[in-house]
Amino acid sequence: MNKLTGSIPPQLGKLQKVTSLLLWGNALTGSIPAEISNCSSLVVLDASANDLSGKIPSDIGKLGVLEQLHLSDNSLIGLIPWEISNCSSLTTLQLDKNKLSGAIPWQIGNLKQLQSFFLWGNSVSGTIPSSFGNCTELYSIDLSRNKLTGSIPEEIFSLKKLSKLLLLGNSLSGKLPRSVSNCQSLVRLRLGENRLSGQIPKEIGQLQNLVFLDLYMNHFTGSLPSEIANITVLELLDVHNNHINGEIPSQLGELVNLEQLDLSRNSFTGEIPLSFGNFSYLNKLILNSNLLTGSIPKSFQNLQKLTLLDLSYNRLSGEIPSEIGYITSLTISLDLSSNMFTGEIPESMSGLRQLQSLDLSHNMLHGRIKVLGSLTSLTFLNISFNNFSGPIPVTPFFRTLSYNSYLQNLNLCESVDGSTCSSSLMQKTRLRSAKTVALVSVILASVTIAVLASWYLVTRNHRYMMEKSAGASSSSPGAEDFSYPWTFIPFQRLNFTIDNILDCLKDENVIGKGCSGIVYKAEMPNGELIAVKKLWRTKDDEEPTVDSFAAEIQILGHIRHRNIVKLLGYCSNKSVKLLLYNYIPNGNLQQLLRGNRNLSWEVRYKIAVGSAQGLAYLHHDCKPAILHRDVKCNNILLDSKFEAYLADFGLAKLMNSPNYHHAMSRVAGSYGYIAPEYGYTMNITEKSDVYSYGVVLLEILSGRSAVESQVGDGVHIVEWVKKKMGSFEPAASILDAKLRGMPDQLVQEMLQTLGIAMFCVNSSPAERPTMKEVVALLMEVKTQPEEWGKTSQPLIKQSSNQS
Repeated sequence: MNKLTGSIPPQLGKLQKVTSLLLWGNALTGSIPAEISNCSSLVVLDASANDLSGKIPSDIGKLGVLEQLHLSDNSLIGLIPWEISNCSSLTTLQLDKNKLSGAIPWQIGNLKQLQSFFLWGNSVSGTIPSSFGNCTELYSIDLSRNKLTGSIPEEIFSLKKLSKLLLLGNSLSGKLPRSVSNCQSLVRLRLGENRLSGQIPKEIGQLQNLVFLDLYMNHFTGSLPSEIANITVLELLDVHNNHINGEIPSQLGELVNLEQLDLSRNSFTGEIPLSFGNFSYLNKLILNSNLLTGSIPKSFQNLQKLTLLDLSYNRLSGEIPSEIGYITSLTISLDLSSNMFTGEIPESMSGLRQLQSLDLSHNMLHGRIKVLGSLTSLTFLNISFNNFSGPIPVTPFFRTLSYNSYLQNLNLCESVDGSTCSSSLMQKTRLRSAKTVALVSVILASVTIAVLASWYLVTRNHRYMMEKSAGASSSSPGAEDFSYPWTFIPFQRLNFTIDNILDCLKDENVIGKGCSGIVYKAEMPNGELIAVKKLWRTKDDEEPTVDSFAAEIQILGHIRHRNIVKLLGYCSNKSVKLLLYNYIPNGNLQQLLRGNRNLSWEVRYKIAVGSAQGLAYLHHDCKPAILHRDVKCNNILLDSKFEAYLADFGLAKLMNSPNYHHAMSRVAGSYGYIAPEYGYTMNITEKSDVYSYGVVLLEILSGRSAVESQVGDGVHIVEWVKKKMGSFEPAASILDAKLRGMPDQLVQEMLQTLGIAMFCVNSSPAERPTMKEVVALLMEVKTQPEEWGKTSQPLIKQSSNQS
């Protein structure tokens, strides 16, 4: 993986003894030269992840000893040449993510050694060749996201080694044959988004190794076979959007390893089985849009890993059981809308402190809604079309809600104190948009406090920076005392001296300035590039003791993590402190986001995860724990492979350092990234870093700056996102325009990440996740391309007018 450009030289064909030609992950263009076929000893040809165009040359079929052909993720067009079948030693054929068309050549069945065949993400049409049944070594077939028609040939299910069969997103029709049970090695059977019909064969229950079963968005009819319960290792069962009827088999409760169950948008009748309480590993249960009756089973209390529960659009009745409030793992969504629930909201629901989205609309619930004020992580709420009464909570979240969240609750009223109704509103139509004097004064007071706090922070930070600048108005060594003696403390073997470093501290080598110091790019005599940070001088009364500072540097110098810039060493004399870091060549995240590049979701996600892992290491794996205190896009550096590195520990402090509380009293962080509690407590914790990281995550997703400077839109990104989410616009409108129009699964991943970001920027520090939890949540978001179609619900509630 490099940055090679241009075309593949035909002269490579003269390398008749080369066995591996690895060109993947570059920016190569043009067509694949037919001369490659002259490399008669070639065993591996990998030109994937480039921008190659044109047709696959038929001459590739002359490579008699070729075992692996990787051409995925290019812009290749035309037919798959049947001549590839002459490569009789071929074990791996990967042509996915191109623009190939036409039919799959039946001659592929002649590849008796073929083990994996990936063709997903093309425009291939026609039927699936039955000759695949001759490829007896096949263990993985992925033909997803094409235009294939016809039925699934029974011959495929005779393949004894086949473990993955992925045919998502085609136009396949006919029945799923009973012979599917012959393919005992199947681990993943993913047939969603096709036109398959008939009953789901009960023989599917004989697939004892099946982990994923996707049959969603087809035309299956009849009942769901109870024999599925025999697949004891099943982790995902998704049959949503079919025409399945009858009762949900209670035997499904025996699937104790199930993690996701989606039976939505069918015609299931009867009650939800009590046995569903056995799903101790279940994290998503989606039963919406059926004809289910009865009450919510109290056994749901046992679902202690459940993050999303959707029972909407059924005929469920009775009271909401108090046991729902004990499912404290519910973080993504609880949707009980459009049923016939009665009674009051149980007090136990105050325990759902991490819940992001709650929909109780279109039921017959009554009573007060005070308990909802305890749900401090909410980003979406709809309780409209019920019979609720009494005052609306006066929490910050409820102040952002529009009238649409409360429609047709005629006895609800606005309140100043959260306990009593405002008399002026009681005389008018309830919950109209008229503003009371009391409410206006509260808002004005809040704005005034915020403005004063911001003015105080910015003014003091400005004064602090001016003092630094005054002491270091020139970046040249001559303006300061660079005289000996110098102390040089390396944290690994270094092949340069202090004089080599000082020679590089010139204006032309400056690559950055920040609130903690000025950074130089320094080339050592041996050609090694390092970054040298010269810390701003502090006033004498702020100077920590040398021993204390050196002790902190010693600990920072021994941090070793793939997502943290390595501190190579430390130099100091009586007035100058220099920190030596690895030089990271690809700039920072802010430059990347502002560079008007078509930055893919995969790259953005990689950066988000990497920076989160680095921060989690500082908080949870360093003893004592370390605060960064200035997490922002400028301080996330990127290498040529877009690996993220946390940088700038000029403000970082050990949490048990003697100077920790002294350091906390100075301005911590950068404008736009500072956690709100700092304005009134002047104290920060690791949760302040989490808030700053949440702002970075919002920037990655939206492409906006933390504070936009455009006229008329100069609002903080957190407030902008909250406003968007409360405006009933589609949640996807928050995303960077360059990310829209992507496959639904990827958009859902982005929206789920958006929910995590909002979790991080919760106004209450106690309700924010730890960075270790953030990493875990991010890792759950991403699915591999072959996993597209796996049930995944966004954290952010979509607008109701979107299908």
